[in-house]
Amino acid sequence: MFFQCVMLAVMFIGAPHLTGVGPAKGGDTDPAIKDFNDRVQRYWDLHKKVEDAAPPIDKKKEPDPAAIVAHERATADGIRAARMNAAEGDIFTPAVQKILVATIKQELSSGRGATARAMILGEGNPKNPESPARVDLVVNAKYPPNAPLSTVPPSVLLSLPKLPQGLEYRFVGRHLILYDSKANLIVDILRNAVR
Repeated sequence: MFFQCVMLAVMFIGAPHLTGVGPAKGGDTDPAIKDFNDRVQRYWDLHKKVEDAAPPIDKKKEPDPAAIVAHERATADGIRAARMNAAEGDIFTPAVQKILVATIKQELSSGRGATARAMILGEGNPKNPESPARVDLVVNAKYPPNAPLSTVPPSVLLSLPKLPQGLEYRFVGRHLILYDSKANLIVDILRNAVR
């Protein structure tokens, strides 16, 4: 079972940007989901523009950790400068928050709900008492490199709107964050997504 969950997660982490959510949620016909997808795409277009201006990483040579860190830092700094007034709810708008919270609640209430809840709030969650680092939930904040990244159960991941490769849903405690893994940046926060 665990192997199947991991394989599903791997398949969808690299999935191209798709619109909509699961069939029970109205998919891309819901205006809130369409607006969410548009906001995600605008953010990702900004990310690509800023990343293209960051110091390049020579992919023909052995990866240089210093060059990778410089590239990530320049990308994150450029995004912060372009989004200096970014606030919670810029991407997770109130309308889409209602849909996402209801979707997560439905998935956690299903037959697999107890297992999914344990995956979300368990060992890999950075709010777990054993976590090696504290994550401050602030838009545009750097995600601590020594903090774990929580698992998003495949059943929950499949029911949420798809994201471009490089943007991820992650949980910090009961909160859902939109995480830019290429810039190591918290893009937006949906508070108390797990109830």
